[in-house]
Amino acid sequence: MARGDENAARKTRVLYIVREFPQLSQTYVKAEIEALGDEYELAILSMKPANRPYENHHPYTSMESVDQAVAFGQDFKPDVIHTHYFFGLEKVAEIARRLDVPYTVRSHSFDMIPLMPRGGIEQTVRRLVRRPDPMAHTKGRIQRQLTFLDWNYCLGILGFPFQRPWLEREGIPGDKIIDCFPVVAVDRFRDRGPNGKGIMNTGVVTPKKRMDQFIELAARMPERDFTIYPVGYHSEELAALNREKGSPVTFNELLEPEQMPPEYKKHEWLVYTADFRFPTVGWPMAIAEAQASGVGVCMANIRPDLKEYIGDAGFLFDTIEEAQKIVSQPVPDEIREAGFEQAEKSNVSKHITKLTTLWDGVMEKQRSEQAA
Repeated sequence: MARGDENAARKTRVLYIVREFPQLSQTYVKAEIEALGDEYELAILSMKPANRPYENHHPYTSMESVDQAVAFGQDFKPDVIHTHYFFGLEKVAEIARRLDVPYTVRSHSFDMIPLMPRGGIEQTVRRLVRRPDPMAHTKGRIQRQLTFLDWNYCLGILGFPFQRPWLEREGIPGDKIIDCFPVVAVDRFRDRGPNGKGIMNTGVVTPKKRMDQFIELAARMPERDFTIYPVGYHSEELAALNREKGSPVTFNELLEPEQMPPEYKKHEWLVYTADFRFPTVGWPMAIAEAQASGVGVCMANIRPDLKEYIGDAGFLFDTIEEAQKIVSQPVPDEIREAGFEQAEKSNVSKHITKLTTLWDGVMEKQRSEQAA
């Protein structure tokens, strides 16, 4: 077989370099990998150990150093490198240059929201906490990482639509930015069957999520069943607070991603709390997962862009009293139905081509060069 024919026949080799793998709070990486099916040959390097790993994951290797990653890459011979988050770009860019391989980046929320221009989140936070730019350190880290973007190697950056002006403001060419909704395994959660009557919350337990407010809401509504699915970090502190308040919330911990779809179906509402003082919660996967499951969505109204994500398929609340009023009523049929449609915007099986088109272009270029 000629070299060009061999290249045309083999799968594209993709080297994933990710921050933590397989981290339960980062199941969008899992969803993305699963959406690729068997069309690509993958190898995964994890920069850090996962502190709460999930079980059903792709094989991976721990990344000890840039030199070790380069040696790994020399053996694997990737056609392209893919990474999540801007944190770590310095290492990814160096590995790409040393291997002479292009790379793609998928950004998320916490690595982007600190770039929001003045007049947005920075001004809000300074006003509420009365101290200058509390996110300056994080913002500085992101901006330093952006300086390592090498346009000779970076094929493109996938980001949430509302982030485009921030990226362009930081000097990233508009044609390198690919607008994309969150990576959610919507096909796994889609279920038009009837739902239970519970009220739920889920996610990583950090101060910015204000899950204590979910406990407060539950205490206000003793006639309803409230359940939380907390992921690591401050879970024990939250459980202690719940006990202090008389345990109005049932804690259901340590579930694998594949176990979550039937849990959503037990509920009528998802209440996603967040801190108005530090409005850095992004576009949670749980929103689209709930919508695909027929669960009504009620989220803290911490930023205007959330309306684009939730669409006309949910509610945004400004106070716990307002949230209580919303979830005291059944989910309107038109809202529930709109949720199924809105969730499809985050369906990774539908938008994965935004990423793979970049990778396929690399192979097309290789074949063209070999044919010349």
